[in-house]
Amino acid sequence: MKKIVLAEDHAIIRDGLKLLLMTRTNWRVAGETGDGRMVSQIVRDTQADLLLLDLDLPGYPGVELAQQIKAQSPQTRILVVTGSQNPAAVRSALAAGVDGYLLKHEDSDELLHAISLVLSGIRYVSKALAHVLEIADCTAATSITAREKEILVLIASGHSSQDIAEQLNVSVLTVRKHRQNLMSKLSLHNVAEVTAYAIRDGLRN
Repeated sequence: MKKIVLAEDHAIIRDGLKLLLMTRTNWRVAGETGDGRMVSQIVRDTQADLLLLDLDLPGYPGVELAQQIKAQSPQTRILVVTGSQNPAAVRSALAAGVDGYLLKHEDSDELLHAISLVLSGIRYVSKALAHVLEIADCTAATSITAREKEILVLIASGHSSQDIAEQLNVSVLTVRKHRQNLMSKLSLHNVAEVTAYAIRDGLRN
């Protein structure tokens, strides 16, 4: 069962989120708070799989809080749930390592969809903010070398580092270095995100 922590300073919204999450038998709310200063401790104590984070919590800046949690509890995925559509806020949150960014005006089905994706290791951003992500992706993609793109396609096709090294006639260490570089440039964190990126950009069917 996946453990979820709610960090939202409006009690009515927290209650609504809890009722919605109760509709899924494989998820449970392991903790909740409206105080930014308590979030890290609750996430650590509950060993949460997912944190639903409002960026405007009192007591601690949301982006800094996300960075702190990623540092202390890297296994915990973070889905920002906020009303802010500011492009700078979106980019800052994604740069801090959050795994998803959902706007509060989205409906409950979209929230459940976003949670499912993030728990599966796939980054989610509300469709209304797609242009922000496209701009960031476009900028990052131009910095990828031909070799890194080649390795990205092979990773997304299911090849291991050993397989890729043999195909390209290079060492496994070289493959791992290229993989690390391209994932850093594209803000990708795992193979699932690499695959999703490749499919979205037409690099893999």
